[in-house]
Amino acid sequence: MARTQRNLAKTAAALAATALLEKAIQKAAQDPRIRRKAKALAEALVKRAQAAGKKITKIVKKRAPKVARAARQKRRKRVSA
Repeated sequence: MARTQRNLAKTAAALAATALLEKAIQKAAQDPRIRRKAKALAEALVKRAQAAGKKITKIVKKRAPKVARAARQKRRKRVSA
C-alpha cells in the first residue's frame, strides 16, 4: 500500500510541475522580447540544419560513384561465377 501511495505522490508532483511549467511558458510567450529571441533562435536552428544537410549531401554525392562502382563489380562477379 505504501508503494502505491508513493507512486501516486510522484505522479501528482510531476503533474503539478508540468502545470507550473505550462503556465510559465504561456506567460513568457506573451513577452515580445522572448518572442523575438525565440524567432532568432529558430532562424539560427534552421540555418544550422540546412548547413548540415548540405554537408551530408556533399558527402553522399562524393561517395555515390564509389558505391555504384562496387555494386557493378559485385554484379559482374555474380554473373561470371
